[in-house]
Amino acid sequence: MPPSCSTWSCSTSADAGDIVEIHALDVAGDGISTIGRRKIAVPFTIPGERVRVRLAPQARRDGVVPAEVLDVLYASPHRVAPGCRHFGPQPPGREACGGCAWQHIAYPEQLCLKTALVTRLVRTAVPRAPAALPMLAATPMHAPWGYRHKVHFVFGATSGRRPRLVMGHFARGSRRVVEVAECPVHPAAGNERAFAFRDACDAAGVEAAAASRARNTRGVLKSLTVRVARCTAERMMTVVVTRDADRALRGATRRALARIGPDTSLHVNLHPRADAFVFGRETRRIHGKERLRDDVGGASFLISPTTFFQTNADAAELLVGLVRAAVPERVPVLDLYAGAGLFALPLALAGHDVVAVEENAAAVADGEASRALNRIPPGRCRFVASRVETALARVAPYQTVVLDPPREGCSAAVRERLFAFLRPARLVYVSCHPETLARDLGEAAGQGYSVESLQPVDMFPHTPQVETVAILRRTDRV
Repeated sequence: MPPSCSTWSCSTSADAGDIVEIHALDVAGDGISTIGRRKIAVPFTIPGERVRVRLAPQARRDGVVPAEVLDVLYASPHRVAPGCRHFGPQPPGREACGGCAWQHIAYPEQLCLKTALVTRLVRTAVPRAPAALPMLAATPMHAPWGYRHKVHFVFGATSGRRPRLVMGHFARGSRRVVEVAECPVHPAAGNERAFAFRDACDAAGVEAAAASRARNTRGVLKSLTVRVARCTAERMMTVVVTRDADRALRGATRRALARIGPDTSLHVNLHPRADAFVFGRETRRIHGKERLRDDVGGASFLISPTTFFQTNADAAELLVGLVRAAVPERVPVLDLYAGAGLFALPLALAGHDVVAVEENAAAVADGEASRALNRIPPGRCRFVASRVETALARVAPYQTVVLDPPREGCSAAVRERLFAFLRPARLVYVSCHPETLARDLGEAAGQGYSVESLQPVDMFPHTPQVETVAILRRTDRV
């Protein structure tokens, strides 16, 4: 693309905007620039670009002023055409899908940007930490698509007197549903089932819950999840509803199943509350198997409809390989935030005695079912249904610990107990958020740990999200 080329042009002669240079990216993936003393964030830009922007009237809580790109005056050589029509600036009256942030950046450059982000953030907290190793990609470099083995859509409705059911993703930073006609980051098998279900519901007059609240009607549909197994032919569809006693929905479900085929199980999750959680507490099987079976890292997993399991199974395979390689042979392992046993089961199959700590009861039940499926003796891999904070107060010392905390990282209580008191010789930290990783590694370094390596893995192409496997060794130098 020539440097002077303008990929998007949304301005008018009446709105000249401000011209800025993009010099960095923030952790949300937005381009960063300054106007005077004001720091501004510009989505859909790349460092090195010159763009014309329109500033928002107010700054965010962190003092950064959001801006909208009007024209790209000088384009980065890494700028490419997006792979989805719903990405990026849209015509007037339409919003961009919030599912992706970086489809305008060539995939090899995405990997470089994420690698540099991990290095920068970790070295801010641990100056002597090594640079992150080059990012590992789980998708082909020329085709980073179809990687999300868990498809997820939300439901809404068009405006007007005769609203129509729509399915899509939320607009960025909002709960407004953007209707989509495609989603190339999903596998075709997942999209086919989701759109078939949407069409059946639309034909039956089933209403979305979000839209119905505004009109004080009895809408029922909230969201839809389709899991597509990577190594088996199994598929699992979970419909989230406000109530399950809806005749139109039942008829639509029967018609959708007839189109989808017998290989797909169907579950209904009841979630009447208007909160940010995807699933409610009650799930009912309508058709097919209770759990979906898939294989990762040499182990077979049985996955329930609402249990967390890595969205990108190919990237999960890379993570399991890195964790196994980081653990010395035949040593006992304490696995914290173990989930359904993504690391615990492959480690047990490799000959380690593993204690897996997980507070979610459904994930523990899946892990125990998977352990039986793999014929692993209970003494080789023991699941403990407990909060990590509680378990660490009772557990015997381990020399090797694997931990895979949520995005907020380890709690202060876990960091203190693990780094200052139990002090295992080796820690394998699997992070899904580089900011909290940097914070936790900084505290570990203050308690006498050195960072041996940082290996990022690309779990979510076209987003700034990063998975990182960090290996820490106790040096006893505080």
